[in-house]
Amino acid sequence: MPFKSSQDAAIAATLSMLLEVSGSPKAGNVDRDHNFSDLRYEHFLASSSAAFPVFLRAAEKDGSVGELVYLCVENSLKWQKAGNVHFGAFLLLIPLIMKWDTGDAWSVARSAVETLKGNEGDCQYVMRAFRLSGARVMDAAEKSLESEEDEIRGLNLYEWMKLAPEENFIARELVEGYPLSLKGMELLLYFAKEDLNRAIVLTYHHLLSELIDPLIISKLGFNTAIKVRDMAKEAVKRYEDRGIEVFRELDEKLLKMGANPGSVADLTISSIYLALLEGLRP
Repeated sequence: MPFKSSQDAAIAATLSMLLEVSGSPKAGNVDRDHNFSDLRYEHFLASSSAAFPVFLRAAEKDGSVGELVYLCVENSLKWQKAGNVHFGAFLLLIPLIMKWDTGDAWSVARSAVETLKGNEGDCQYVMRAFRLSGARVMDAAEKSLESEEDEIRGLNLYEWMKLAPEENFIARELVEGYPLSLKGMELLLYFAKEDLNRAIVLTYHHLLSELIDPLIISKLGFNTAIKVRDMAKEAVKRYEDRGIEVFRELDEKLLKMGANPGSVADLTISSIYLALLEGLRP
């Protein structure tokens, strides 16, 4: 059930962010029942709400991907004091929103790739958004988000994202047509036969059990990121016998490790957005 208007597309993008942060328990990340000392549930609510007018511009095709990502970060920082809250989510959502009227979720995801190919200035906008937000990113061999602007001059976003390390699945989503988000969408639609919170929690942990989170790599290293994936895999296996309590236990373990799978949370947001496009409703 494709969206009927640009406003629908913008509302769905905002709702996808609100639903993701409200999903509980979500191991290693902020949710409605759990805050960090410097990052709270309210920061995510504020950032999600602040993005709506920019999402509406994206749905109306008023601006380029990079410009709109930058405006999302700028608006987010006007309404909350925590710094980076949604940089990765903005990067994933804006191209999808811009193609909201293309058709079903698979068509939207496929055509969203084309929005990255048009404007060479978008790389500079995304780099400025990254620096403004204070986000973290894993190292790249060349032309990373921490490069100088002159180093990326002449590239469009598609060309730049193709240079990202293989483990940076946010960048891979953008250039490969969102295969992980589509998989997350299918999981969510399947699990939504149960209540929606549980469906979001299960989708998040299934993704976490299969992926090595680049945010954990950037903070704690590759080996820790692999360990977190394997711990999530074990928790997913034990879910059928023990229920949602296994994810609360995993949450406690990740908090002690300081492991925050923020990129998987971003991927969960784009998965929810595509599921809403396919007709999911709370």
